[in-house]
Amino acid sequence: MNYRIQHLDEFLIIGQEIELTNSQKENLQISTSFWRQFNMNLKTYCLSQNGHWVKYALMTRRQNQLYYFCAIPQTMAIPDGFTSKRIKAHQYMVVEHIGPMHQIYQTYQKIYTQLLPQSQYQPVNSEFIHFEKYDYRFHWNSDHSVIEIWIPVTDKQKPMYTV
Repeated sequence: MNYRIQHLDEFLIIGQEIELTNSQKENLQISTSFWRQFNMNLKTYCLSQNGHWVKYALMTRRQNQLYYFCAIPQTMAIPDGFTSKRIKAHQYMVVEHIGPMHQIYQTYQKIYTQLLPQSQYQPVNSEFIHFEKYDYRFHWNSDHSVIEIWIPVTDKQKPMYTV
C-alpha cells in the first residue's frame, strides 16, 4: 500500500456532525445516509460547489464515542445548523482508498494494522483521528473511485510534544 507524507497548512471547514456506533456495518449505513442529508443541506443554503469541488469527512472521538463530521471549505458565514472547525497545520500520512465506498474499512484496517506499524510514522493525538478528502475522483460504487485518507502523524524517532 502506497502513501505520501505531506505538510498541510491550517484551513477552515464548515459542516455537520452525526454520532456513530461501534458497528462498521451500521456506521457505513449511517454515514451514507448522512451524506445524502448533508448534500441536501448544502443545496438548501446555496453552498453547493461547482467545478473543482472538495468535501471532507472527519472521524472524531469524544468520551469514547465516535462522531462523523461532513464538511466543505469555509468561504463565507456559517449557516444555521452548520459548525466551523479549524484543521491545524500538520504533517499527514496520505493514503488513497481506490474502489467502492463499501470497501473503505478494508483500507483502514490495512493502514492501522500494517502500514502505520511498519512505517517510521505514528499517529498523533489531534482533534480528529483522520479525515477523508473527496474530490472529482470520487464515485460511490466505482472500482476506480478515489478517496484520500489523511492521518496526522509524526516521525517515531522524534520526541512528541503536545501544544
